[in-house]
Amino acid sequence: MQTYMKDWIRRWKNMRLVTRLIIMNITLISIPLIISSVISSIGYSDSIQTNAGQYQADVVREFTSNLDAYMNELVLLSVLPYQSPEIMDYLEQDTQDQVIDRYEDRLLLENFVRRIRVNGRVDIAGVALFTNHTHSSYVELPDSPGRFAESGDRERLLALDTELSGKGYFIAPHAVLSDNGTVYQVFSIARKIRSLDNGKELGVLVIDVPAEALTDRITHLAGSPTSLFAMIDQHKQLIYKSPSFPVDDPILQQYGGEGTLTIHNGKQSVLLTYQTSPVTHWTVLQAVPVSVLVQDAEQVNRQMIWLGGICLIISVIVSIFHAMRITRPLSVLRDSMKLVERGEFDITLPVQQTDEIGHLSRTFNIMVSRLGTLTYRLYETEIREKNAQIASLQSQINPHFLYNTLGSISMYAELEGNREVVQMTNHLSALLRYSIGSDHSEVTIEQELDHVRGYLSIQRIRYDERLTYTIHADPSLLSSPMIRLTLQPLVENAIIHGLERGRGDIYIQIEVHIAQQQIQIDVIDNGPGMENEWIEEQHLHMEAGILPEGPGGHGLVNVHRRIALKYGNDYGITLHNRDEGGLRVTVVMPASDITY
Repeated sequence: MQTYMKDWIRRWKNMRLVTRLIIMNITLISIPLIISSVISSIGYSDSIQTNAGQYQADVVREFTSNLDAYMNELVLLSVLPYQSPEIMDYLEQDTQDQVIDRYEDRLLLENFVRRIRVNGRVDIAGVALFTNHTHSSYVELPDSPGRFAESGDRERLLALDTELSGKGYFIAPHAVLSDNGTVYQVFSIARKIRSLDNGKELGVLVIDVPAEALTDRITHLAGSPTSLFAMIDQHKQLIYKSPSFPVDDPILQQYGGEGTLTIHNGKQSVLLTYQTSPVTHWTVLQAVPVSVLVQDAEQVNRQMIWLGGICLIISVIVSIFHAMRITRPLSVLRDSMKLVERGEFDITLPVQQTDEIGHLSRTFNIMVSRLGTLTYRLYETEIREKNAQIASLQSQINPHFLYNTLGSISMYAELEGNREVVQMTNHLSALLRYSIGSDHSEVTIEQELDHVRGYLSIQRIRYDERLTYTIHADPSLLSSPMIRLTLQPLVENAIIHGLERGRGDIYIQIEVHIAQQQIQIDVIDNGPGMENEWIEEQHLHMEAGILPEGPGGHGLVNVHRRIALKYGNDYGITLHNRDEGGLRVTVVMPASDITY
């Protein structure tokens, strides 16, 4: 397991950034969406089922109340004997008279039965008034005329398990055989009649009601075809059950009182609500399949699933688009870096954003530009070094032979008394030693000025009195470093333009001083100066490092590029025409030693 996790983490780290972003976005979007959908679905279903259970309990209570109101009509009818003194007197007679068909008693009983039939709103099927003596009991069976009771009528109309008392006792629907030979299904209320004086039992009143009146009323109150009802009596015997009631009879016999619960019948879940009537002591049960209750919830859940799926698809599309939009500039940057790695520096990334990617692209453009400049500088430096090496090799052809030859010339000139030749040869020997006799490219300002003095001394002998010069240097700067052979090309340029191409005498002034915390060396001449166009063109050549066409200007470009490559583009040579005539060449170097 640990090896698998390490392998998975390694694959995840090596996966493309866009793939990781898409996977992470889809995961972070889909998991909360799925969890919230599942929780909402379960919560909605539970809420529907709870609310349905409360509503179903209210329905059952209302259903029971309506039936109780109907049954109370029978209860009121069962107390009519107490409202008839004649009937109470008849019941209190203690006679052994065997005469059955007494006209007055029969008329009294028929009137009493008639009052029961017309006094209530209940359809009465039959009435029986049983006294303590069989011959005085009176029965009126369904669709049959009234008569005095016969032997066996009491046992036939009143079951043995009937719990008679002063209260009304409801008897579940049962079969009654009428005098006309027809069997009728009725339910009954039986009440024991007691004497109002001494509480003595006087008889039992039984009122029969057609069973259809009960079942029709239950069907009417049930209403919805999805609401299935059942009813059991106080002895747990089934009174009524809807045709498709989903609960078996043995299970129904377990419930009494009031409650709501969910049961499983092996095929489906059923929400069962029951309540026992305080009037009849019968229990009403309502059963609704849970699938019927939650079918609306399932439809809502399906709609939520569809909506969640659509939101998930939209989120995935947006996340993929967003991930591609983020990683596309990075991919372009990666490809551009590969091109730079192969040496292509003329690359510029388009910057269209101001975020981190845009900042990174701008930084990349600046880096590539600087890298190209540095590469060009390095290339130029290598070329110049190679050229310098070639020139040095060409100039170092047996230097000792040149030194010895110049020494011999100086000795012969000394013997002949020619001091000018001696000075020229000595100065020339020093120039050669300075130019080609050292491996160091950097010298002190003092050494560079000594070299320039020797060069000017030779040129002064050559041009006699036409050349004069002065050198002024801040003593504190004499030990500062500078690039070797920086000033000789500048002085040589002044002599060429002032004496060889000009007329009259020339005066050259060299000044070394500090200006704006930088070392500044000015080479000033009083020659004819230069045209401004030539000066501007010369500046462009020096900045670009391009050697001008023709014989002139090479020394200025070389000196400027050497200084710029050594100390940076802020340093180098500038040319200016003087108002009083002549040319000022200014060399600017850092005040401290800067190396790369």
